[in-house]
Amino acid sequence: MIKPTAFSSSMLRPNAAPSAPITPKQQLSAGPVQDTRTLGLRGGPAQGFSMMDSFEPAAIINRRQPPPELQPSAPVEQASSSGVPSASDKRPAGDTRSAAQIVDDTPVLKSLGRQKDIKFNELCKQTGVDPKLDLKDPKQNADGVYRLAKVLEFIDSAKASTGGDRSNKVQDGQGDGNIEGITKDGDARHGTEAGMLKDFAEKGYSFLGEHQLPTTKDTHVKADGSNKDNFQWAAGEAGKALWFIPGVSNVLTGIGNSEGGFKGVLEGAATGYVNTLKGVAEGVIGSITTGRANPAGMLFGAYMGALGNTEAAPQPVKDIANLF
Repeated sequence: MIKPTAFSSSMLRPNAAPSAPITPKQQLSAGPVQDTRTLGLRGGPAQGFSMMDSFEPAAIINRRQPPPELQPSAPVEQASSSGVPSASDKRPAGDTRSAAQIVDDTPVLKSLGRQKDIKFNELCKQTGVDPKLDLKDPKQNADGVYRLAKVLEFIDSAKASTGGDRSNKVQDGQGDGNIEGITKDGDARHGTEAGMLKDFAEKGYSFLGEHQLPTTKDTHVKADGSNKDNFQWAAGEAGKALWFIPGVSNVLTGIGNSEGGFKGVLEGAATGYVNTLKGVAEGVIGSITTGRANPAGMLFGAYMGALGNTEAAPQPVKDIANLF
């Protein structure tokens, strides 16, 4: 081994003049880091350090390291973002909320009813919640309450059965905090959020494969998964039966698809009326542009346009009407 000296150390630095006097202070000064393997030395220090580092003060070597903010840090555990709840879900790292705090932070859980088809005891069994304790009890299983909250939020934010968005119920991926679809008798209608929750209570996590409401043939269930009251249902059924009278059919169908209540009925009827006028206008314009600018042709075009814009009309009929 070569014992480092002032002269030999200077030989290891490029462009150093051997005849120049070297003081100990200059010898220990921080300089460019050079890999000694480029000088043909065997068993040299790791790349990025010179042989001078072996006897340089630690403070000088440390100045060559990247600042702490640029040094790699340990990976931070991230919460799962798959969106589909599972039986193994737990509060993510750093989440120390109690069961009561989780309930208060989850509107859909906080407002959850206890109707018979909600099947609360079965929900507790599926998620690990103790049904004998209040959800906010200090002894309650906080991870179980967290799992129940995730299931409810998943269902509350589900898409329509067709896969489309429920913009009147879900905003920015968050549901409205209300599990809909329970009748006055406490029954959960299939195709609604309540029906989906009932299926989960009975079948478990395997039922949560799709983030959308199941399809249904129940005519009391609207496209967004909410219930129609008897008046809405009757109006919607009448609109289907009278599809060949576009104006009447669209108004009745609009009422059937409304949010219910006096205001909702008026808004639904107005929507149906506007859709009819739009179809009439398109039909009249179409008759003029195709050379049928006479009263009979314009009336025929208006009817075909309105029929093509009638929601309750069969699709083949609408396709034919739109050809005129």
